[in-house]
Amino acid sequence: PEWSRLQDHKAEMENTHLRDLLKDSNRSGAMYAEHDGVYLDYSRQRANMKTLKLLQDLAKRQKLEDRIKAMLSGEKINFTEDRAVLHTALRADRSEKVYVDGENVIEEVHQVLDQIKAFTEGVRSGSIRGYTGKRLRNIISVGIGGSYLGPEFLHEVLKTEPEGVNS
Repeated sequence: PEWSRLQDHKAEMENTHLRDLLKDSNRSGAMYAEHDGVYLDYSRQRANMKTLKLLQDLAKRQKLEDRIKAMLSGEKINFTEDRAVLHTALRADRSEKVYVDGENVIEEVHQVLDQIKAFTEGVRSGSIRGYTGKRLRNIISVGIGGSYLGPEFLHEVLKTEPEGVNS
């Protein structure tokens, strides 16, 4: 029912122009979130306070808060691969703890991150060379699905970053 109400609300909002929504200063002043130095302003979306309420209702129905806690606690929420998702561990400080199957995975994650850093710095500095002994200048990335997204995003970032382009 929460999803149906949200779909009905979408139909209600179809003909609402953002220009009209922005005239409501109370709405604009309430449609933001700020946490840990990050400011999100979603007042420029075709949404109102009812939209937010309906989204919150759907999140509660879907037990989103419980699912987030499960992810953060290292539960195996990737059902297709029967494993935990470790996005949070990749971003965690060395001092934090993320448990999977009762073991803190942070040390292992940071060992791999350190290896990646050493490799990339070695490629950039030229201390790591290719089979012929020449500096690596071109990289071919082969991946499927989600495994390819990271390299693709990295390429997008580096192609406009002067040091990345020249490295």
